[in-house]
Amino acid sequence: MIKSRLLTNKITIFFLILTSIYFLINITLTIIYINDEKRQDLEILLWHSINESYDYVKKYNDKTDLAFLYDIPHMTSVLEKSGAREILFFFTKDKYKPKNGEIAVSKQLPNGAYFNLKSSDIEVKKHIYETIVKSILQHLTYLIIIGILGIYFIRKLLSPLNHLANQCKNYKSGNQFYTNKKDVGDEIKQIESALNMLIHRFEKLRIKDKELFATATHELKTPLAILKARVEKFQQNKEYKKDAFINDINEDIKRLYLEIQSMLYFNIFDFDEKTDISVTQSIKDAISKVDLLLKNRELEVEIIGDDFILHTRQNLFSKMFMSVFENAIAYAKVKSTIKITLDSKIIKIQNTQGGEINLFSSKLGTKILRKLCSELNFTFDIIKDSTNYEIIM
Repeated sequence: MIKSRLLTNKITIFFLILTSIYFLINITLTIIYINDEKRQDLEILLWHSINESYDYVKKYNDKTDLAFLYDIPHMTSVLEKSGAREILFFFTKDKYKPKNGEIAVSKQLPNGAYFNLKSSDIEVKKHIYETIVKSILQHLTYLIIIGILGIYFIRKLLSPLNHLANQCKNYKSGNQFYTNKKDVGDEIKQIESALNMLIHRFEKLRIKDKELFATATHELKTPLAILKARVEKFQQNKEYKKDAFINDINEDIKRLYLEIQSMLYFNIFDFDEKTDISVTQSIKDAISKVDLLLKNRELEVEIIGDDFILHTRQNLFSKMFMSVFENAIAYAKVKSTIKITLDSKIIKIQNTQGGEINLFSSKLGTKILRKLCSELNFTFDIIKDSTNYEIIM
């Protein structure tokens, strides 16, 4: 059996199969009906014939010679025209039970014997066979007509999908998807609308990517240039001690790593769907993930205030909060406490400074937070003094 990959053919074959099932059920019921009707009609005629013949045989009962009955014209001719074949009149002591392929009737005589008349049902079977052949030929004709019309109309109905598929293959930036017909089904209009929405989101994502990487490329030039200058200084200045060089370049690499980490964190959850989240639970989940870092720096975390629910993009929010929180851990003073305050949909993260440069005081970190404002619908402020560093969102 050849398997078709075209949706048009699959739909047509499906309806042809349904039509065939209907035909099989219909012809089965028809055969049962015709068989019962023909047998009943023939049986009624046999009863009529045996009743007419009864007056001839009741006098001598089963001693009567039945040969003369076959010579009565209207007796046999009427039966044969009605489908009776191999007609036989005969007597039996008991009521005759017809065998397979026979139709028989019996009438009891005064002496207790039975006067019987039987016929072969070959003509009934022949009529049923002719009916089946005729029905099959009609069905095949209908199937051919339905198949041709089905393929034509289904292809016509699905042609807008082919048009959309060709547009997908030949898509160029800025194109809009549209159907080639005005009168199309609502389902196809929904596909057209969904494709345009998807392309719009991809275009926005591409623009964001370009902006983000353009910003990252620009901002990363400085730490990379510092690394290069540091190495050149170490090579040219003999007074530049190795230990001092290692410490300095380690700080440069740390800053470069955090810049890159910040860039990657906020670039992968554009299609995160909005949902209701518990802010306190999200914060606790973030704390559990960095428990080892907190222990290594002997830091404590204090959550102040009541929980509230946010309808936002959960993954993006979690990544954003984790990045800000890791920044606070990285630059918090050893053995200090990081305070997280919740107050009427306001989140404050405050840490005591350890003297290092903070990620979100950099241009890249600040730009990323600004981009997230529209995505997560929040505002932020960075507050810094001589001892504390705080982000309010």
